[in-house]
Amino acid sequence: MKKSQTYFPLFLGIAVALGIGLGYTMHSGESSDGLLMASNANKRKLNKLIDIIDQRYVDDVNTDSIVDITVNGILSNLDPHSIYITNDEMEDVADQMRGDFVGIGIRFFVNQDTISVLNVLDGGPSKKAGIKGGDKILYADGKPLFGTGAVSTDVLKGEEGSKVTLGVLRPGDNDVQQVSVVRGNVPINSVEAAYMLNENMGYIKVNRFAESTEEEFNVAIDGLIEKGAQRLTVDLRDNPGGVLSAAIAMADEFYHVKN
Repeated sequence: MKKSQTYFPLFLGIAVALGIGLGYTMHSGESSDGLLMASNANKRKLNKLIDIIDQRYVDDVNTDSIVDITVNGILSNLDPHSIYITNDEMEDVADQMRGDFVGIGIRFFVNQDTISVLNVLDGGPSKKAGIKGGDKILYADGKPLFGTGAVSTDVLKGEEGSKVTLGVLRPGDNDVQQVSVVRGNVPINSVEAAYMLNENMGYIKVNRFAESTEEEFNVAIDGLIEKGAQRLTVDLRDNPGGVLSAAIAMADEFYHVKN
């Protein structure tokens, strides 16, 4: 009699636990199915809208650009660190993360549909060819880079060792000069600056974390130590991030020095 009294609460407890677990599983399954159906409905709604615009809108519409805008609109409602990178932008991002690219080695901006050189990158092909900051690049291999008939600035890129002839207009000149530039590998340094603030304090500015950051950082530290640095300021302001392993490797340098 005592034995049955002992086991009855145990059996009851097991039954209650199984009932709760089964109910939770069934409810979770229903919730998951409901969320999945809602998600599929939203996808169908978006696809239907794009199809209607593509087929029935009065003017021709680039639906790819509409999708890009829509995705950016969705991500804008998330945290500020969630972004969408298009296929066209992905190559430039990959170059930034790798720490180099193949091209002519200039920084430029487009002013009134004309490419104006901000500066040339040290060690790059344009530096060797004599391109200078302030130059306007009007042509590439005879094709205009300005006006309504302009070709894409992507023509400035190409295979390493290939040549492009640029039509360059210098400030104060009236004649366009023809300058040949051999495309080459151009470093994009992530360590932007490294110098001494005083007799024992070094300063390093890191503008992003790229695959080349660890090596650049070590070279910068070695140079500052040779100049007498005993303390170091690392400036990460406006650094958007990048390759996680590069950031970890840089942080490890301080750990090893400490120990």
